[in-house]
Amino acid sequence: MPEPPIPSTAPYPIFDLDKWTRGEAEPGGDEEKRWFHPPSDHDLISRWLFKPRTVKELKRSKAAIKSGDIPKMHVGGEDWAEKVAFETARLLHMPAAETQLATVTRLTTGARVQGSMSRDMRSDNWTWSAGAALLSELDPIGFDADSCDGHTLEAIHSVLNGLHPADLAFRVWPAFDMFAGYLMLDALIANTDRHAHNWGILTSPDGTQFLGPTFDHGTAFGSGLGETKIAQIVSEDGTADWCRNGLTKRFDGGSRIDLVELASTALLLASQPAREYWTQRIESLELAHCESIIASCSKMSEPTRIFVHTVLETNRRRLIDVLH
Repeated sequence: MPEPPIPSTAPYPIFDLDKWTRGEAEPGGDEEKRWFHPPSDHDLISRWLFKPRTVKELKRSKAAIKSGDIPKMHVGGEDWAEKVAFETARLLHMPAAETQLATVTRLTTGARVQGSMSRDMRSDNWTWSAGAALLSELDPIGFDADSCDGHTLEAIHSVLNGLHPADLAFRVWPAFDMFAGYLMLDALIANTDRHAHNWGILTSPDGTQFLGPTFDHGTAFGSGLGETKIAQIVSEDGTADWCRNGLTKRFDGGSRIDLVELASTALLLASQPAREYWTQRIESLELAHCESIIASCSKMSEPTRIFVHTVLETNRRRLIDVLH
């Protein structure tokens, strides 16, 4: 199997989508999402789903409103989180939806919007269905996507039985062996949002089903904290403690589960070769290569760069400790 590419420190391009063809809005989710098609002469092909980063006005006190203070804005980091997560997945040689940084003008307001875009995972005449559809068939009464009831490792293992990953390099793998790797990635990057619509199945034209690549990592690296909070955590040397509080509520009916513990449990359900493979991948992950990825995100502040690097370093060590 070929080794993943060594990243450079050149800034990642930010694609301007104003001259792209706007497609349909993506239903569901909390963000404004829309499909875009590149011009016919563009280097990129296929269609891409644009997701803007979160920008919202912070709540002001009555006194601040009365005095006419300019409201402060909270700017999320979902765009750089998606990009760093994708590039980190590549370092682990893990199938992931290609992700790029992007910007576009919002037609309704004329405002410039920053975000990320991911390439459509579906080849011609292939279809996509979320994991929730499989789990609902397995347990029509007990499964509920909103409450995460029935979204368990055991149930996922059951619905993926007999399937394989869509990526040709891993086509002979059992699908759950790859899914366990996705959870290892989540633990590494502190991605808390692996719910039943954030993984799924690709179906080929002949009806064969495959586990799709990992995607949608916008909550990784504490992207919702904002620059001010991240800078505070870094200044107080609190990143390692923040990592140890990395919990997800997307499994087992919303129970709070440590991400590293979840990944470790998933790998125990996977095959021995998969456990050895993912353990080797996390052990051989070069932090210098991670640093190059972080340096290439030109819009990140210095405290955020330090924070993201420390998250990767801390969680890598935590995973190595629990996998031995």
